[in-house]
Amino acid sequence: MKTAKASFILTLLFFFFFFFLFLSSSVESITEKKALHKPCKTLTLYFHDIIYDGTNANNATSAIVAAPAGANRTTLSGLMHFGDVVVFDDPITMDNNLHSPAVGRAQGLYLYDRKDVYTSWFGFSFVFNSTEHKGTLNFIGADPLMEKTREVSVVGGTGDFFMSRGVATLTTDAFEGSVYFRLRVDIKLYECY
Repeated sequence: MKTAKASFILTLLFFFFFFFLFLSSSVESITEKKALHKPCKTLTLYFHDIIYDGTNANNATSAIVAAPAGANRTTLSGLMHFGDVVVFDDPITMDNNLHSPAVGRAQGLYLYDRKDVYTSWFGFSFVFNSTEHKGTLNFIGADPLMEKTREVSVVGGTGDFFMSRGVATLTTDAFEGSVYFRLRVDIKLYECY
């Protein structure tokens, strides 16, 4: 009888030990998740894109490399630019002046991916070469152009931004037809190493 009672008490103690162990790890993980909602680093940069139009080869920073059948590669195609693929190597500045010193380059591509809505899909990197930052930040995501602000994911980085993750909010800051646009990029990193 004493061994059965001792066995029951021992089982009960193990149960409570593991229950509180589980509970404490759950509480810890909940508090960790809340801490991730504050960015560990923020940046605001400007991305300047000058599209090649057949006459501005010396100044262009992007070019149409693929277009639908029948379209040319010096002007964006008709309806919503569907099917156009543009590669770019654009300057990144700390302010909205194209002639300010570049802190890096935005390198990648965007493609117009819908027939019914004016929208594009981005895949690009910010390659930093300034005294303040070294390394890259990598971005990917949909860009519904008719929205005032849009968000794309920060999916990684190198150098000062090693394995960073977060969100970049894009705002069209200037737009000059189909030749030039400037994006304000507000970057919030939630994982910084």
